[in-house]
Amino acid sequence: MALMNLPIVGPISVSEGLVAIATVCVVYLLLRLWRNEIPEGLRRVPGPKPLPVIGNVLEVGTNPHLSLSAMTEHYGPVFQIQIGMRPVVVLSGTDTVRQALIKQGEEFAGRPDLYSFRFISDGKSLAFSTDQAGVWRTRRKLAMSALRSFSTIQGSSSDYSCVLEEHISKEGEYLVKQLSTVMDTAGSFDPFRHIVVSVANVICGMCFGRRYSHDDQELLSLVNMSDEFGRVVGSGNPADFIPFLRFLPSRTMKAFRDINDRFNAFVQKIVKEHYNSYDKNNIRDITDSLIDHCEDRKLDENSNTQVSDEKIVGIVNDLFGAGFDTISTALSWSVMYLVAYPEIQEKLHQELRENVGMDRTPRLSDKSSLPLLEAFILELFRHSSFLPFTIPHCTTKDTSLNGFFIPKDTCVFINQWQVNHDPTMWKEPSTFSPERFLNTDGRSVNKLEAENVLVFGLGKRRCIGEAIGRAEVFLFLAILLQRMRFHELPGHPLDMTPEYGLTMKHKRNLAAGTDSMAEEWLGSLVSINCGVTLGVYQGEVSSVDQASQTISLRQPFHNGIKCPVPEVTFSAMDIKELKILDIRNGNSQGGVADSGSSSSGRSGGNSRSGGTGGPVSSAPMAVPRKGEPRSLEGLTSPQQYSKSYGERYLETAGQTKGFRRRHNSWSSSSRGPSQATPKKNGQKNGGGPMKSKDDECFGDGMEEGLDTDFDFEGNLALFDKAAVFSEIDTSERRGNGARSRGTPGERTPSSYRHDENILEAKPIVYRQITVPQHGGKEYCTDSGLVVPSVPYDLHKRLLLVAERYGLTPARRLEMTGVCASQMALTLLGGPNRLTPKNVHQRPTVVLLCGPHMQGAQGMSCARHLANHEVEVILFLPNFVKMLEAITNELTLFNKTGNKQVSSVKDLPDTPVDLVINCLDSHENAFLRDQPWYRAAADWANQNRAPVLSIDPPVSGQEQAVEAKWSLSLGLPLPLGESAGRMYLCDIGVPHQVFQEVGISYHSPFGCKFVIPLHSA
Repeated sequence: MALMNLPIVGPISVSEGLVAIATVCVVYLLLRLWRNEIPEGLRRVPGPKPLPVIGNVLEVGTNPHLSLSAMTEHYGPVFQIQIGMRPVVVLSGTDTVRQALIKQGEEFAGRPDLYSFRFISDGKSLAFSTDQAGVWRTRRKLAMSALRSFSTIQGSSSDYSCVLEEHISKEGEYLVKQLSTVMDTAGSFDPFRHIVVSVANVICGMCFGRRYSHDDQELLSLVNMSDEFGRVVGSGNPADFIPFLRFLPSRTMKAFRDINDRFNAFVQKIVKEHYNSYDKNNIRDITDSLIDHCEDRKLDENSNTQVSDEKIVGIVNDLFGAGFDTISTALSWSVMYLVAYPEIQEKLHQELRENVGMDRTPRLSDKSSLPLLEAFILELFRHSSFLPFTIPHCTTKDTSLNGFFIPKDTCVFINQWQVNHDPTMWKEPSTFSPERFLNTDGRSVNKLEAENVLVFGLGKRRCIGEAIGRAEVFLFLAILLQRMRFHELPGHPLDMTPEYGLTMKHKRNLAAGTDSMAEEWLGSLVSINCGVTLGVYQGEVSSVDQASQTISLRQPFHNGIKCPVPEVTFSAMDIKELKILDIRNGNSQGGVADSGSSSSGRSGGNSRSGGTGGPVSSAPMAVPRKGEPRSLEGLTSPQQYSKSYGERYLETAGQTKGFRRRHNSWSSSSRGPSQATPKKNGQKNGGGPMKSKDDECFGDGMEEGLDTDFDFEGNLALFDKAAVFSEIDTSERRGNGARSRGTPGERTPSSYRHDENILEAKPIVYRQITVPQHGGKEYCTDSGLVVPSVPYDLHKRLLLVAERYGLTPARRLEMTGVCASQMALTLLGGPNRLTPKNVHQRPTVVLLCGPHMQGAQGMSCARHLANHEVEVILFLPNFVKMLEAITNELTLFNKTGNKQVSSVKDLPDTPVDLVINCLDSHENAFLRDQPWYRAAADWANQNRAPVLSIDPPVSGQEQAVEAKWSLSLGLPLPLGESAGRMYLCDIGVPHQVFQEVGISYHSPFGCKFVIPLHSA
């Protein structure tokens, strides 16, 4: 039964209380007798009088940051309290704190020997240990060096300035996707629950070279334990202040030990794996760097103190533990402030739209152009002060501060909350106002004000990860603000009351978020370029799914031909370029003029249809920033869309560049009622002069117009067959072989339909391939042709018959390698990336090949990729005897000078541009049980690169490597969902070979060798 439940000391049983009282009384009397003598000229530190047993814990209460700040007003910036039997000096005020931690940094750089600190990282913690100055300086220097080197090295892609930016950007984008998915399913989300995993994955990537799923239970249990850890460390443990209690059983200490044991076991397991796979010539991450230091047995130059393996590994615990808790707390608080202050959220979103745009992910280099966001983060740090105190300091010798004597080994609390809410420094400190950190022009941050915010400590013990932490908060928050809008969940009022601990967290609130981009795309007429393989599509945006990163078009056109399906969906990975065309569909009431063109046409170039609006520009415009006001000057009437294609182009050309083209005649049906046919004397019925031929042919502005290529893609979407055929009917009517203009009253019934070709054609048969044995799935091409799947036995029989007629495995390998490499080159960026200007950033592709024919196909693809200046790494396990085809392909590949490895340990730890999977065999499903196969599959799944599978087999099990794309040969096999998006490769099997195995076949490939397939 508890005798008393004290705010800081916690529950004390009857026996504990009696023993404690007796002990405290004796020690208290001894201390009164042996009290330190105060040197002459110095004063004793003031403070409230402590009680004999519990000290000042009742006055401190459950919110020490508030009570100690209140004591500052009474006792000044330096005062002393007593917690249990231990005196504690509390420092407040920015001048006093800077004097102690910076100017007298050596004297206040120690850590108190608290009992609970011994269980953090088994007592080997860098942040909490009481090591001598030489030892912890060496460890601190080593940790800072590792952090700096592994955060500033070049990322795997030129899109990122460093690997830190790459980790944050990818995790931020995944976080947006995760939150969108949760919103779709649950309607709300707990910010901390999802943010903490994404932040933990950043430090995991740097420390361990891996990331974890948001549903990984082991990681979730660890990050959730950080709350309990912070509460114990932040408020203190009874045994830290009453030494005798450490010998008595305590549920609090038992829970604290369990937290640390589980955390240490998690990190130690990963560190052990790194020890087993350590390669001195391949330092993969921070853990490898620290292990390398252990192996070299480097000594500290000043003290010749050897740093032990245990203490080196303890650094990993500190980096991982501190690397996610502080940042995730800051980000979850930021979401709460965005919800609480929607007007500030709107300003931040507007700043991002104007200075970054919505068509790319924010970068660290954008920080200078986002002053309001930087000011918001500073105010978040100041107002929330979620780190109310630093980790306790300790004096290393007898010293003085502000004229007060402080003995050696005195525990020191730094009250950061008071510094950030000091009314003598901050105007209205309780008000949340990011503008306080902006200069008068509002375009930059006041650096002097920013330096007054205290959150990461100061001096010798300042947080070594401060730069990384600030970068994470900025970039994560920028990505979240760009992609989402946060708001309060109806019926769940926001509670921003902090819960005290080492890091103060808000109560678990439910928030709601919406996609800030999707709604503004709907209804736009866009042109999507998917590269050489997929072609160009136009259509009206029907939906944008931020969670799955897809966009759908209704009534789509593919390369100018209307698609047979009513809607087509694209993945963001497939889109090379997206343009919003400067026109709306027929249901729209007007178009939007291109911001780069004049709103008025040439003299005399007004609308010929009698419409009231200006001419419509046919040029595609850049993707607009979301929420940007659109110009209304180019608003057009519906009648303008009935103008002929030629008229619209000529008006557009004259409007945008002043480029004039000669035209022989106009259809009278396209003129207004007041316009008449020009006469040969150079006058028209309206009395106005007609331009001379010379002026018309050689007028001003021709050179300027020729500098701009005609935009076939944009104008193709504007092509109006109905108007063109109507013009043909009225201007080229058949009559005695002569051509006549005709008038609207003389029109004859149209000879052509606007929705079909002029030349008559037979009805299209979409099912041109029939098979004797159906595989169970059907696909269709972009043009609507049906391609059935076939079982593997029929597919194998087809290849055997083709081989009998001369399509040997070697020829088939070569054809497959060419097609697969061409597809891979397109996926890597094609002509936009593989140019002489980009030789310094060659893409990296890893091919995972097994010892079979499918592996040989991968080697052929690897050779062709290497010939196109792609950096290729070929993985092939060692076998005593291999197929002749593999030996031949391997010999050719080695002549390219690219890298071949036989161990997964030699594969890159950082994400590559593309992984091509050729591990599986059609004939041998037991390969999956081989260690090399499992290791390669695990590597592919952990690497963040997209996967292309070449000729994957049909299996009743899930694919070991989840693919984004799969390439089938000749005819598709009935593959599962894990095969990704299907593509089909033409390997040159003649028609009569298909017929011999009972397949009625007409080629679906058209002019291509690789085509996409869609589920029918």
